[in-house]
This record gives sequence, structure tokens and C-alpha cells, in this order.
Amino acid sequence: MNEGEGNATSELGTSTEAMEWVNGSGLDEKSKSNLLKFIMNFPSLTFIRESDEYLDASESEHGVTLPPWFRDLRKIFAGFADSMPARFIAYDEDCARFDIAHKIWYTFSLGDMGEDDVPLFVEYAKIYPIGSWVENDRSYLAISLEDPQDRNIYEFAREDLADSRMIGESSYPDAVFSSYPRMLSRLYQFKAPNGEIVQAANM
Repeated sequence: MNEGEGNATSELGTSTEAMEWVNGSGLDEKSKSNLLKFIMNFPSLTFIRESDEYLDASESEHGVTLPPWFRDLRKIFAGFADSMPARFIAYDEDCARFDIAHKIWYTFSLGDMGEDDVPLFVEYAKIYPIGSWVENDRSYLAISLEDPQDRNIYEFAREDLADSRMIGESSYPDAVFSSYPRMLSRLYQFKAPNGEIVQAANM
């Protein structure tokens, strides 16, 4: 989510401005509620929304087509522009790292993967990563590229996908959040560059 900072094709805003983006949008009420909860939990952050030009460039970089719902959402509200890792109070659904979710620091950006990961993530699993565990490839967060109606956020480890491909088994990550707005609403801490922890106002 910090990938657009300083980019002329993206717009930065305060918490007040971000709430105006969300409230003035055509999003459903559940999505609005989750996004507003996230913004109000971290009012000191700088928020961001992205343009078609920026999203087109992101698609071209990895040769993907983002789901229409995801593009539309990020043009309304993409997330936070501050370059800080964050962690969740919990995942909503079970997965291999469910018990340690509250300890994992994620960084967030579109296409959050190495060049060598594209064949495994995009071509094999048909997912597009949007976040990863800081200094560790044991946990990624991703959206589906296979089903444009699928709004779940998936969690997986690179090694698990690689093992499944090696033995010829079909494999798909675990859905841990029902939507991108829901995912944001479950963040409860950010870590500032000086090590200070920024805590959610209310969980």
C-alpha cells in the first residue's frame, strides 16, 4: 500500500479526506464501514487512492489483469501511504499461521514478489500478492486472478506452493479475509521507522 507514495498518478490524503473518498463512493455499506473503521483506528496515517494509469502500470509490470472490483476499490481507497509494516489482531479464518497472526509484521504493495516468483504465484497458483511477511517468505497475502468475482484475501507460504507444484498437486492458498476492506479493518499495529508502535484506537 505504500507503493504509490510520491507518485503523481496517485492521490494522498489525510484521514478526513480519506473518509470523504469512502463516504462519497458507491461502495456497499459493509465495505464502507470496514474502511472507515481502519481510517478512524489510525487517523495519523497518510492515505492513498490510485489512478487508472498507476494500476495499468502495475498490471504491465507482471503481465496480469487485476479484477475489476480490485481496481475500482483502489481508485476509491487503496490503503496507507506510510512505509511501515503492520500486523493483524487475527485472521478471520483458519490457516497454517493462524496461531501467530498477531505476531507477523507484513509489508504491503501491489505485486509484492520477486521476479522469480511470477511463474509460481501468477502462472501456477493464479494469485497476485499484495503483502508479505517482513524479511520472510513464509507468509504472503494475495488476491485471486482466476475468478474476477472472488474478493477473498488469501494467505500462503511460498514453500507450500512450490512443494505442491513439484509433486503435481493442485494447491490453493487459504482464504483468511472475506474482502480487502475487511482485511484493513483487522490491522491493529504499525511499526514506525524509529521502532515506535502505533496502536489502533479501537479494535
